[in-house]
Parts: sequence; structure tokens; C-alpha cells
Amino acid sequence: MKFCDECGALLVPKKDKKSNKFVLVCRKCGNKVTPDPDSKEIDDYVIASDLNHVPHEKIEVVKEKGRRRKRVTDEDREAFEDFFEDDSGVESY
Repeated sequence: MKFCDECGALLVPKKDKKSNKFVLVCRKCGNKVTPDPDSKEIDDYVIASDLNHVPHEKIEVVKEKGRRRKRVTDEDREAFEDFFEDDSGVESY
């Protein structure tokens, strides 16, 4: 495996559209490195993306249904504040 000289991320093989050859490209910064054709660096890479899961490998996630709270409207809030105010004008809780 090779890593980018610019940012240190893993270089992955990608086919260059112009030359129709494989180059190593950094996914993070886009830096391209042309491998030495004699070293066969590209042959060491294997890209696999197929995942075959069987039913017993799947994870079931159970979430508790959240309770809905009623939102207090501004009118209700003012009514509560007026109700709990004492005679001196200072709110007490």
C-alpha cells in the first residue's frame, strides 16, 4: 500500500481516462501518482465492494417510542406567569 505524500491518506487505484492506465489517486486531496510499470504496484491492490449478508448477520435496532410533549404556547406561558405573580410584582416559583 502507498500513502499520499501531500496529506498521508491512502492512495487507491483508478483508471486514467486519457491514458487508459491505472494511477494511484488520493481520495482526500486528489493527488495523483503514476506507479512505476516495472514494479507492478497496481497488481497488489484489490478493490472489492460486494457484501453478501445472510439474515443472521443483520442487526435489528429497537428504539423506544419517544413521548411527545405538548408545546406551551406564548399565550399559555403568559397566563401561567400572571397566575404565579404575587401582589408585589415579583414572580415566585
